[in-house]
Amino acid sequence: TDNSLHTDPHRRSWLQGALAWPLLAALPPAHSAPPTPTPPPPAEVGLIRPERVLRFPQDHGAHPETRTEWWYLTGSLQGGNPAQTYGFQITFFRSRVDVAAHSTSRFATRQLIFAHAALTDLRHGELLHDQRIARAGWGLAEAAEGDTHLTLRDWQLHREGDAPHSVYRSRIQARAFQLDLRFTQTQPVLLQGQAGFSRKGPDPQQASHYYSQPQLAVQGSLSLRGQTLPVQGQAWLDHEWSESLMHPEAVGWDWIGMNLNDGSALTAFRLRRRDGSTLWSGGSLRAPGQTARSFTYPEVRFTPGR
Repeated sequence: TDNSLHTDPHRRSWLQGALAWPLLAALPPAHSAPPTPTPPPPAEVGLIRPERVLRFPQDHGAHPETRTEWWYLTGSLQGGNPAQTYGFQITFFRSRVDVAAHSTSRFATRQLIFAHAALTDLRHGELLHDQRIARAGWGLAEAAEGDTHLTLRDWQLHREGDAPHSVYRSRIQARAFQLDLRFTQTQPVLLQGQAGFSRKGPDPQQASHYYSQPQLAVQGSLSLRGQTLPVQGQAWLDHEWSESLMHPEAVGWDWIGMNLNDGSALTAFRLRRRDGSTLWSGGSLRAPGQTARSFTYPEVRFTPGR
């Protein structure tokens, strides 16, 4: 049984439109054809490596040398009565811009910062969302190195505390709602894949560095329809960065993260082809106080329940 199931369709629209990575949907057939390997692009070799050791708090920060990066918070919030139940999503993306790499102009765009926020109001059956984009610098947008300090105008996500006791603070001033939330780490960082090296395809360079912060305790406030409510809940944070992620046969992916009632954390994902078959899959399961078990291709299967 799980008390928070985190899946998000906005991951598809943002990475399609902003980062040119399609995502989400579809389901696998009974079997999948073996993926076709592709030669590694020379420029991308070495940025994402299985032998790289993730170090914190440094790797909580941005990695601007890589093409794409995101910090992805999803969770559930509860107000003062059972009718005040909400789901939320806060995501900051960083995208390297290569077109002006050799320009000496101070106005040249070298990094873009995107952000997306969404709120699901279960009582009213509504999904509210907002988004922003700006080039890094000029006091408008920043993804700092060395620790989590993300700013996009008046949207913020910051981390403080020593590495094993992270506390994140996010303030989001969206058009239809406002979030002011504090996220407290309750478990060790969950390194996905092979000690944070997460394969995303049949070739080793189709990979990312990826860790999660499951079972985050949430407290704060939600402003909605002219009222400000104290809220509490649970959340899941993913931080991932990559230089080359998608195999040419991949058209999208499905991803799920679950905070289970017993304190366990479950991750599962699959990359899919255009015909719906599974190109690659992975994930992990970690019980409280235990070592995580990593799932490798083709262990993970997504099966429709209805």
